[in-house]
Amino acid sequence: MNPKLDWLEEKLRNMQSIEEYLPKYSPETVAKQLGINEEEIIRLDKNENLFLSKSFFSGILKELAEELDPRFYPQKEESTLTQELVGYLGLPSESIILGNGSDELIETIVRVFLGSNEEAISIAPTFIMYRIIVNSHGNTFIDTSLNDDFSLDVKGLLSKASQKTRLCFICSPNNPTGNQFKIESVKEVLKKFRGIVIVDEAYVEYAPYSVGELIKEYENMIVLRTFSKAFGLAGLRIGYCLADPHLASALKKIQLPFNINKFSLQLAIKLLDKRNIVNTSVNKLKTERERLYKKLCKIPGVKAFPSNTNFILFTTKRDVDIIYNTLMSHGILIRNIGNLLHLGRCLRVTVGLPKMNNKFLNIMTELCCS
Repeated sequence: MNPKLDWLEEKLRNMQSIEEYLPKYSPETVAKQLGINEEEIIRLDKNENLFLSKSFFSGILKELAEELDPRFYPQKEESTLTQELVGYLGLPSESIILGNGSDELIETIVRVFLGSNEEAISIAPTFIMYRIIVNSHGNTFIDTSLNDDFSLDVKGLLSKASQKTRLCFICSPNNPTGNQFKIESVKEVLKKFRGIVIVDEAYVEYAPYSVGELIKEYENMIVLRTFSKAFGLAGLRIGYCLADPHLASALKKIQLPFNINKFSLQLAIKLLDKRNIVNTSVNKLKTERERLYKKLCKIPGVKAFPSNTNFILFTTKRDVDIIYNTLMSHGILIRNIGNLLHLGRCLRVTVGLPKMNNKFLNIMTELCCS
């Protein structure tokens, strides 16, 4: 490399140590290996919402194709969506920040509130992007294990904080354990932590309650929400967060202009207008989640865990690799979580439509009873 670019070589060398989010496979590659069409793959690995039908979205997309002019930048769409969220959440517009998915909002929070040599703390296991984003900015990420029953170890978490700790990430309901933490535990962290607490509620529509209202009480709180799960917009990347107006204002100041495309904004507006249909799909998923959980628990050697999300974590006495690979050979994708707390290696399955789940359960039963 040109000696004048020595600084660049060092920069690129340092970047090699940053962890990346790299999927191990894709439905396309699995379909090709099996000699089937990609549409035949049963995708139960990424917690996508299959309870809002493709035909439902096709109708909305046709409406948008007539209404939207892509030649123009987004104009009133952001303010319209914000006002729709005001009605949905019962919180003031000054407390709502829109983002191009939750990941962008996490990155914005880190940019604003984590300075040089400062730290963030979190729980383990949890959503991997907190660590990846914090580390990518050259900051330190420290975590502490959940209790054996997946509850929040508040004392252990707070013990990781130092004078340099500025952020605390809590995913609730948590991915991959599927449980929602007690409000009392979250409040204790908010009261005792000398920094900003980010509660990620990506799956909250499937859970008993939200802590969103607590932003009125705690000025050091940010709540992350998304349209990727219950609203079925995983492919269009749109999320939002809730915070005290002073925090919200700071986050908005460094966001890039037009960071969300008008198509996604308008689709989110229409979904909020049709949230009775979204709510119906959520209730159907909850019913199917309970059926899937009970069926899994009846399979010999399988231990499934109750869930407040659209997925279920489970362990099995059967070799994890055999289960994972056999399911894949039948065109069913689930997630191999790896070692988790005291449980050993675990698997995670998205709650799919009943027909998908039945095929998954039949293969699981055959594998575990053989």
